[in-house]
Amino acid sequence: MKIGGFVEQKNLTLYSIVLEDKPGSAAEILHIFGKKEINLSYITETSSPDNRAVLAFCVDTDVEDEIDKILQEDIEFKSRAIKKREYVGIVGVYGPHFREKPAVAAKFCFTLGKAGINILGISSSISTISCVIDIQEFDRAKNALLSLFELP
Repeated sequence: MKIGGFVEQKNLTLYSIVLEDKPGSAAEILHIFGKKEINLSYITETSSPDNRAVLAFCVDTDVEDEIDKILQEDIEFKSRAIKKREYVGIVGVYGPHFREKPAVAAKFCFTLGKAGINILGISSSISTISCVIDIQEFDRAKNALLSLFELP
């Protein structure tokens, strides 16, 4: 399957934060990082049946200490369940026109699963699909995906 290009980013840390599932919850958290001009490389949010949401994001490891300090000191984070996973990376592919190509996400995930790679987080758009994986699986994931997808 022909694609427009490959996405790869290493040296990341993945955080997930449990929130109340209500309008503006994610914005409150993201605003804190925005005020400090911290770039988030990956962001997803999902809700659960118990009126909670989980906001997950990745940051470069060079700002990990700053994130940890914010999470420990800011009142917004004091009562929240927070999980941190170091040594992750992002691999992905981009279009053009994935919306016109059925099952791109299925093929992407199947290929990684067949290679024994656990997806820690996944994000997609009209033209991109990317996932967070353990950095130790990075080269294997990249090779698996490039065996399926054809670069220009």
